[in-house]
Amino acid sequence: MKTMLSISSVILCLIALFLLAPITGAQETEATQNQALSQEDKIAAEKVRLEAKIAELEEKPLEYFGSQKNKRTRIGFYKYRLETLMQDPDKYFSEPEEYEGNIKTPE
Repeated sequence: MKTMLSISSVILCLIALFLLAPITGAQETEATQNQALSQEDKIAAEKVRLEAKIAELEEKPLEYFGSQKNKRTRIGFYKYRLETLMQDPDKYFSEPEEYEGNIKTPE
């Protein structure tokens, strides 16, 4: 009788596995779609952040940068990053860059 119980539990487990397999496939498809949407949301959020940073830097006085060349360089960096984001989002997120200019950070 003990053997019969274990065989029947194995059979029930196999039946459950076959019944759940289509649900798992549907969940994977939904997860892939959500991931794609989240990637689009991530791109949109980063685009807004970069555009806000560019606008913020354009409003700063020249004294903040020290020279017009420094100001153009720093704004150009963020414009370049925005172009990279729009052309190749995977490269943008896989190769993060930080600005390494000569601007002193406020203490």
